[in-house]
Amino acid sequence: MTLYRITLTLCSPLVTPLKGDTIWGHMVWGIANHEGDEKAAEFLALEGGDTPALVVSSAFPEAALCKPIPEPEERSKTPLDADTYAKIKHRKKIKYCAASEYVEGIPETRREDDHPLTAVQILHNTIDRESNTVLAGGLYSVREMWSKIPNWDIYILSSFSAERVQELCEWAFEHGYGADASIGKGKITIKTAPQAVRAKKNGNTYMALGPFVKDSGTGITALRGDIFIRAGKLGGAFAANKSPYKKTVVLYDEGAVFTAEKPLQFAGKMLPAMHRDSRICQSAFAPVVPIS
Repeated sequence: MTLYRITLTLCSPLVTPLKGDTIWGHMVWGIANHEGDEKAAEFLALEGGDTPALVVSSAFPEAALCKPIPEPEERSKTPLDADTYAKIKHRKKIKYCAASEYVEGIPETRREDDHPLTAVQILHNTIDRESNTVLAGGLYSVREMWSKIPNWDIYILSSFSAERVQELCEWAFEHGYGADASIGKGKITIKTAPQAVRAKKNGNTYMALGPFVKDSGTGITALRGDIFIRAGKLGGAFAANKSPYKKTVVLYDEGAVFTAEKPLQFAGKMLPAMHRDSRICQSAFAPVVPIS
């Protein structure tokens, strides 16, 4: 399998974070919309095997990656001075690191302490669809994310050709990304064609580039990372379903670090039957890069 780097350009604010499992879901919808349900079912059958054909990372600022979760440090028995404490707080706030440290062929152009996303609460009125009027007391807020930089990178591990990977990316973002895409949020374009890249380091310690679950058959040990709860919601033609929510799953977030008994290119697996409609699946795998 080949690891590709693709650069995206954000043309509007986001409501839904650019997580690898959500981007993968948009690609599945792209296959269904352009090639039909049968092709989408064939793709999902391939993804559910031991070697999936397409594994997608979360998005990172151009030429950056997520910061690896560090090893826990032993607490010092001596009191910390103000400068040392300030440095520790600063290190904890750093979210990204230079991709050139772990991936070949990427220029060293980013500062690792950048914070490119700003969250803004936007107020909306609740509309009565029958009378087409504003409901009394129906004010609610939506959290929008505005990017200070236009370009973001995703990494796709795939057995498909570069042309097929680019096609799937274009289909994924052609109608907008995530929530409120119908009113202009999540407008994303593809800036660069997929570029084949290689990991710079070797070893049995890896960092995950997207959300994943621990698969018991891969010999993963010494796993440390942040977790979050994914309560996914169906989109597209399934959005009007009486039960639009998928089963809840706990995922490790990007930046998780672990060791493995054998060489790995990805961690996790696809989770099938995540809804009472058995066709609905959940991406729970992510590309990994060696960091040791």
